[in-house]
This record gives sequence, C-alpha cells and structure tokens, in this order.
Amino acid sequence: MYNFVLQKGEETIQIFDDIYIKQGQNEKETTIILTNKRLLFLEYLADDPNEILRIGRGVQYLRAKEVYYEIKLSDIQKISFNKLYKVKLKNNVEFEFEDQNLYKLLNENIK
Repeated sequence: MYNFVLQKGEETIQIFDDIYIKQGQNEKETTIILTNKRLLFLEYLADDPNEILRIGRGVQYLRAKEVYYEIKLSDIQKISFNKLYKVKLKNNVEFEFEDQNLYKLLNENIK
C-alpha cells in the first residue's frame, strides 16, 4: 500500500518496488513511483506508533509506504550509464540506480 497524493494533471506511470539507489556512500533499496511530473521515493515510516502495536499484536492495520523525497522531472538535467544509471539534477545533485525499465521510462518522460 502506498500513501501519496497526485497533483492536478498528474498520472502514475509505474511503481517500482525494491529499487537499488545510491548517492555517494549512501545506498538503499526503496520504492519509486514515476509519474508524468515527478519521481516519488517511498518507505515505511520507522517511527509510526501503530507499528509498535502491530508488532506486539495489539492492533492490526494496513501499513502504507510514505513519500520521503520527491524530484520534479523538470529538474533532471541528464541521465547517463556506466555501471549504474546516473541522474544529474539541475542543482548538481546526483544519484544512481540500476533498473533498466525505470531508465527507459525516465528518458521517455523528461522534458
């Protein structure tokens, strides 16, 4: 389950679960949602008080991944490939990922 809100005129293109991403020495597996306007990065909240109750079997609830970071597609300056796909943003921030399908869809949707 995913908890995110689409903007006016925005449509979901594809959801990618367990995508490996890397920025400098930081790396993780995360969920990425590609829309026609943004890249949304989602994770389960670590400090959700309902999670403590769920683990202790005190309550059952549907867990939802929450947006922790977003990038406007218009902020993507360049995408290249070496060992990983590298995205460079207009503010010179870079991150890498390894999913070929995400790479193809990003190239089709960046302006």
